[in-house]
Amino acid sequence: MFQGAARPAQLELLAREPLNVVVVLARVTDGVVVQTWPVGQLTPGNVRSITWDGMLAGVRQPVGRYEFRVLPGAAVQAAAESGPLATGTFDLIDHKFPVRGTHDFGQGMAAFGAGRDGRSHQGHDVFAKCGTKLVAARGGVVKLNKFHGAAGNYLVIDGDGTDVDYAYMHMQAPSPLKKGAAVLTGQEIGRVGDTGRANGCHLHFEMWSAPGWYTGGKPFDPLPFLKAWDVFS
Repeated sequence: MFQGAARPAQLELLAREPLNVVVVLARVTDGVVVQTWPVGQLTPGNVRSITWDGMLAGVRQPVGRYEFRVLPGAAVQAAAESGPLATGTFDLIDHKFPVRGTHDFGQGMAAFGAGRDGRSHQGHDVFAKCGTKLVAARGGVVKLNKFHGAAGNYLVIDGDGTDVDYAYMHMQAPSPLKKGAAVLTGQEIGRVGDTGRANGCHLHFEMWSAPGWYTGGKPFDPLPFLKAWDVFS
């Protein structure tokens, strides 16, 4: 499950016989019970669903491993001590890898800090076939959607719940997302292209510290983050 994404974590319950249950959601990493659902009576043949959007009282919960635990509705404390009837475990993850297809992490001139015409490369280039889908690594709000002679079609998103701005450059066509639009983690934002001053089809990806992209923040090397996101998404 990704923070700020469209799809929540979902648990489906189907009983073989009438059963009164309570579902608790626990964070495995520290044992904290995040939320409780008094489901009540389950009827054989009828599926009951529980969903969780990663929030608690309007606050995004920390990344980590979480577990739905199904307990008998009577004597919940005793049931919790003896163990649940069933469990469903999942990981809550804060970012999704933005290039949704076969890709290659460029080296040398593609790397952050490489010399470029008297300046330093402020992002990292991820090479992929033109037309490969691009998604928001982190949801948030669109700050800019423009064309630049060097960057080509580009989009900047202010990451929700972070102090980071994310920039996506050389897109095949202008993103359909307008300035001020809300974006979900994993939502399609455009396609890999080679617009602007680009040598081959690739995503030029930047991450900027607060207060933001060309508003007092500074770019930092996104490659360690990209590689980490690529492992699980």
